[in-house]
Amino acid sequence: MQRERFEFWVALHNKAKTLMTETILVIDDDPAMLDFLMQRLSPEGFTVSTAASSQDGINQAVILRPDLILLDLRMPIRDGVTVCKLLRANPKTQHIPIIVVTGVLSPSQREESMTSGADDFVSKPVDLPDLLIRIRALIECRTIEDPVKRRAHYAEIAREAASKSSRLHPPASKE
Repeated sequence: MQRERFEFWVALHNKAKTLMTETILVIDDDPAMLDFLMQRLSPEGFTVSTAASSQDGINQAVILRPDLILLDLRMPIRDGVTVCKLLRANPKTQHIPIIVVTGVLSPSQREESMTSGADDFVSKPVDLPDLLIRIRALIECRTIEDPVKRRAHYAEIAREAASKSSRLHPPASKE
């Protein structure tokens, strides 16, 4: 009975998703980061789901099929690279854009993240305007199936958005 109720709500969520805003799944073992991203992204019009473990994140990604995943690189049991590879290997989740979010990102970790299937990465502490540009650009590109074309289109959109953002919010002068 409980399983049927759960499946009903998942089906309802997926059906209602067409009428709602984009859904972002945040996978991070840090409760403060989960709370921070929930509080910052929800007012921007996103529906935010959170997962405090890699396995919970994988399960939610398969069931909810979010529009985008924010994935912490450093997590116990399964790190973000492993999670990214598992998500890319699953036909139900392989198309979902993934942004790796991490506090420490060496050049080798960056390369490993990108080769594991991540679409982009951001460093902690998160620069919210930059993250929003990346999120919106990736969501716009998610229907492009060819990964090379998707990345090229994403780069173009992100450059345009960053350019517009810098014109709207120029850096403070150093007087």
